[in-house]
Amino acid sequence: LTETGDCTLAICLSRGSATLAEAQADAYASWGRWTDGTIASHGALGWAVLAPSRRLSANQGLHYLVGVPSTTVPTSGQFGYTLLGATKPTFDNGSASPGSFSGNAAVAFSPGQARIGLEGLVTIGGNSYTFATIGGARDPSTSALSTDAGRNFAFQGGPGALGCAGGSGCTVDVSGGLFGPDAARLGLSYEIAPAGRGSTISGVGVFQKQ
Repeated sequence: LTETGDCTLAICLSRGSATLAEAQADAYASWGRWTDGTIASHGALGWAVLAPSRRLSANQGLHYLVGVPSTTVPTSGQFGYTLLGATKPTFDNGSASPGSFSGNAAVAFSPGQARIGLEGLVTIGGNSYTFATIGGARDPSTSALSTDAGRNFAFQGGPGALGCAGGSGCTVDVSGGLFGPDAARLGLSYEIAPAGRGSTISGVGVFQKQ
C-alpha cells in the first residue's frame, strides 16, 4: 500500500519516506505497517492542514488492512480461523520497541448474521495484554460481536463484547470484516489502551478459514 484515503474529497495519506514493515498480501487481503520515516498528507480544499505530515520513529507505525469484502458467506456452521499474518504492535508514542501478536478466531454462521469469536495476545514493553470475546474462539455462538450487512464488525471500549486483561488493566477497541469468497479470511484491527501508560497500542491481523 502506497496511499490511503480519497485525495479528491478529503484527506489522503501517502507513505512518503516511511518504510514498509511486515507487509503481506494474498488474493483476498493486504496488510502491513508504515514506519521509520515521514508520512505525507494531501487533500482537496485545504483538508491536509487538519492532518499534517507526520514523522514516525522505528518504534511507531501506521498499520493498514485492506480486503475484498465477502459477497458470499456460509449460512450455517462453525469454522475456526488460524492466524495467517499480523503486524508487530506499536505504542502510538513509540515508548517501546514493536512487540508481537498471536491469536485465534472462529465464526458461527446463521442466516443473515455471523458471530465472531476472538482471542488475542499482545506482548510489548515488558507486559502482555489479552483480549477475548465471550466464549472465545472455542464457542463463537455465544459471542456478542457480530457482523453487519456489509460483513463488518466493530466494538469500542469497556466491558461487554470484549474483555481485556494485562498490566494494570486495559480496554480494547476492535474492528474488521470477512474477506474473500465464503468468508475465506477474517481481518482484524485492534487498539488497546493500557491503564496508566498514556498511549495506545495498535496492530492488525489476518486469519484464514480452516
